[in-house]
Amino acid sequence: MLKLKEMLIDNFKNLAKNSLRQKALLIAEAGYEAIEIERVVSERIKLENNYLELTIQRDSMEKNFKINLNNFKRVFLVGVGKGSALASISLVKILGDKLTGGIALDINKPTTNNQQLTTFIGTHPFPSKQNITATQKIIELVKNLNKDDLLITFICGGGSALLCGSEKELKDSVLATKLLTQAGADILELNTVRKHLSEIKGGGLAKLAYPATIVSLVVSDVLGNNLSMVASGPTVFDKTTNNDAKNIFKKYSLEHKNFHFHENPKEKKYFKKVKNILFLSNREPLLAMAEKAQKLGFKPKIYSYSLRGEAKNALLPLSSALPYREVPKTILAGGETTVVLNKELRIMNDELGRGYELGKGGRNMEAVLGAVNSMHNSLFTLHNSIIMSFASDGHDNTKAAGAIADFSTIQKAKKLKLNPEDFLKNHNSFNFFKKTNDLIFTEQKTFNVADLMFVLSAPKE
Repeated sequence: MLKLKEMLIDNFKNLAKNSLRQKALLIAEAGYEAIEIERVVSERIKLENNYLELTIQRDSMEKNFKINLNNFKRVFLVGVGKGSALASISLVKILGDKLTGGIALDINKPTTNNQQLTTFIGTHPFPSKQNITATQKIIELVKNLNKDDLLITFICGGGSALLCGSEKELKDSVLATKLLTQAGADILELNTVRKHLSEIKGGGLAKLAYPATIVSLVVSDVLGNNLSMVASGPTVFDKTTNNDAKNIFKKYSLEHKNFHFHENPKEKKYFKKVKNILFLSNREPLLAMAEKAQKLGFKPKIYSYSLRGEAKNALLPLSSALPYREVPKTILAGGETTVVLNKELRIMNDELGRGYELGKGGRNMEAVLGAVNSMHNSLFTLHNSIIMSFASDGHDNTKAAGAIADFSTIQKAKKLKLNPEDFLKNHNSFNFFKKTNDLIFTEQKTFNVADLMFVLSAPKE
C-alpha cells in the first residue's frame, strides 16, 4: 500500500480497501488537486507593479493577460456560483488595498475577516428569497459603476440558480427547472430557458455594469465550454432568443404560456469593454488524472471532455473497453449527464403536487449504479476493475460527491440482498451506496467543472 498524505477525499482510507482501490482513489485525488480553489487562484493570478497578471494553461499553450490597475479609479469584485466565495476571498488576498469592494454569492460561506468582501449564502438547485436579496445587492453595486471602474467577476457553475433578481423570476425559474429536469433536458437547454426568465443573466449583468470595464473569469461546468452558458452567461453576449427558449418547452411537450420571457440585451456597446476568460474547465483535472494514472502504471485514455446522455447508461461505453485486457488501463471522461425520472414516479410526483419522495441521489451515483446494475446482470462483474464518478465540487445533489464500485460492491449488495435494479428504478442511488459503504465524501474546496468519471482495470492476478 502507498503512503498517504492529507487528502481532499475525506473518507479516502475507508474506501481504499485494497491496492487497486487505493490507486483509483489516488487518480481521483489528482483530479481534485488540479481544481483546488485556493491553490489554482494563487498560482494563476499575481499582482506585480500594479499589474494584475493572469496565467491560463490552454491546449498545451500558456496564455497571459495583464491588467494595468493604474487605468482605473476603483476596482470591484463580484463572485457568483459554487466555489465563487472561496475564489473571491483568495483574489481579495492578492488585490489587497487595490480592491474597493465586492460581493460573492455562493452555497457556502467560507470564514473570512476581510471587510472588503461581503459574502451571501444562496440556495441551489432552486433559487429562493435568499438569492433575491443577494442578487439585488449585486445589482445595486454594478449599477453604480462608471467608465473609470474595473469590475472583476468570478462566474462559476451554479450561478444560474443563485442569481435571481425578482419574485417573478423566482417563481418562473423554480417551475421551469423542475419541469425541464424531470423531462430530461440537458444543462444547455435549461440555461437557455433560464436566461430568458431573467434580467441579469444572458448578458444582463454586463448591461447593468456599463460603461465600466469587466474582466470575467469563467469556471466552466458546461459541455463544450460555451461561456454564454456557464451560470447562464451574465457577462456574455447571448445569441439565443425568446423563441429558442419557448421551443425547448415545445420539444418536451411542456406548457410555456404562463412564463414571463425576457429578451436579453443585443446592443454590442454593452460588451465592448468586457473580457470573458475561460479560467478553468474539466480539461485540467482530466489531464492531471491521466498523468497520475500513468505514474501508477496504467495506460490512460481520455474518452471525452463532454460526455452527455442518460446517467444510468453513461459509463457503459467506458467500461466496455475494459474486459479481458492484459494491460493495466484507465479510461477517463468529463461532462454532465441527465437523470430522466422513471415515468411512473413522474406521474405520481405530479399527482401529489411534486411532493413525492423519489429517492435520494445525484447523476454521478446514478451513473455508477447504472453500471453496477448492468454488470451485475452480465458475465462481466467488475473483476479487477474499478468504476468511479464524482462531482468536481463535491456536491452530487447530496453531501456525497459520488460513488466508487468494484466486485466487492456487488458481493456486498448480494450479501445484503440489495437489488441494484430496484434502487435504480427509484433513483435511490445514495442509499444503495450508503449500504455498501461506497459513497465518496470530499472537503468541498474545489471548483465546479461538472462531473469527472473513469473506469480502471488491471490484469487478473
